[in-house]
Amino acid sequence: MAEQQTYGIGAVARLTGLSDHTIRVWERRYDAVVAERAANGRRVYTAEDVEKLGLLKALTDRGLSIGRIANETIDALREHLESMAELAATPLPEEIRVAVLGDYLPSKVKNYAGDAVPLRFVIVETNADRFVADLGQQAVDVLVYEAAVLDAEAPKILRAFMRTSGARKAVFVYGFGNSRDVESLRDSGVVPLRGAAGVDELRAAVLKAYEAPSKLRVSAAPAGSASGSSEWLVDGAPAPRIFTREQLSALANTASSIDCECPRNLAQLVVDLTAFEVYSANCASRNDDDAALHRYLHGTTAHARALIEEALDRVARAEGLKY
Repeated sequence: MAEQQTYGIGAVARLTGLSDHTIRVWERRYDAVVAERAANGRRVYTAEDVEKLGLLKALTDRGLSIGRIANETIDALREHLESMAELAATPLPEEIRVAVLGDYLPSKVKNYAGDAVPLRFVIVETNADRFVADLGQQAVDVLVYEAAVLDAEAPKILRAFMRTSGARKAVFVYGFGNSRDVESLRDSGVVPLRGAAGVDELRAAVLKAYEAPSKLRVSAAPAGSASGSSEWLVDGAPAPRIFTREQLSALANTASSIDCECPRNLAQLVVDLTAFEVYSANCASRNDDDAALHRYLHGTTAHARALIEEALDRVARAEGLKY
């Protein structure tokens, strides 16, 4: 049998475009490949190692985290690269409306300084009650749900959110889960994304979800729709929330340099309006006209909340308050 071709680290660096240092780090820290030892004791790599390192280089250049993909098979890495190539060749829509619920992703989205076009984040929340209330007022194309564990209950929660919003596409960001549940999620048309995803990775996953054929049957009234009298219609969806609960709490308890109570009072107004938003979204209705009235109350309150949030943001900036 012919002896398998092997390559020294210098040759691997030239073939893949990686530095010697990066190859060693990926091997030592992430176990991406495991070098063999030649008769003279020098490290050598197989053709499969070279291909895998080349694929990892191509994918990390496109924004994927080496820690997330280092242990995937060559076939899986090829599939990632093919998917990204297909997305790059497909004309992007002008806008994809995205709703995000999670513990960590919302802060990453809000602090992101890059260009996420064509994504427009219409809802970015850490609180499930507020998230559900907002879903009834926004048109959503792709729903993103972040959970620490992919268990039996998580997909049910995701689909409940999708029914509320009418969104037919979704991305599930998770920390841990077994391969069977991941494949089941993927088979249902949801794009799974593992690990501490950044906005660049999230953008790629949302685009993949948006372009994929929908396999989920979701029925819901379009956001903002209402049966009954047109007098209960509210024009336009309210702006996404600016402040988290923690930020509102900080502003409500802050001291102003000019002994002004405006930041505290405005923060409390936002808290109260947000509470009524959630209440009106979940209030029981006797009939279609009653439901339309509650949607009107919810929409009006949401618009008022957005205006007061903007006022609070301006006051806080003018006063140099940190939140």
